[in-house]
Amino acid sequence: MPVLVTIAAVSYLFGGSKEKASFLDPAGLRKKVEKLPEGSARTSAITLVDRLDILAKEHEAATDAAINAYITDVEKYESTTNQLVEDFEPLDQTRSKVYRELIEVRQDLIDTLSPEEWNKVFS
Repeated sequence: MPVLVTIAAVSYLFGGSKEKASFLDPAGLRKKVEKLPEGSARTSAITLVDRLDILAKEHEAATDAAINAYITDVEKYESTTNQLVEDFEPLDQTRSKVYRELIEVRQDLIDTLSPEEWNKVFS
């Protein structure tokens, strides 16, 4: 069950919508930000989207590692419940870090874009 929850969370976090730019869809967000007029706000916003890409990859790598460890251990007869729980502890730490940084990136994007630019990207 923890594996399914993790997969659902990753899909939700970095899946995004095809129709509308989503803060949690770095590729879609990049397309919208790149349509902003040239200038320092656009350049800074693209840098923030790059940071989102890194966070998404970090989360994905941690998820893959936890799932692989769990799959390996769950098939061993001698694996304990504690060991299986421990397989997900690094993912929990990474997830907390990524979520905090996602919130920071969002605030940085708010500080970077004007309300008009924000609306162009997200509406």
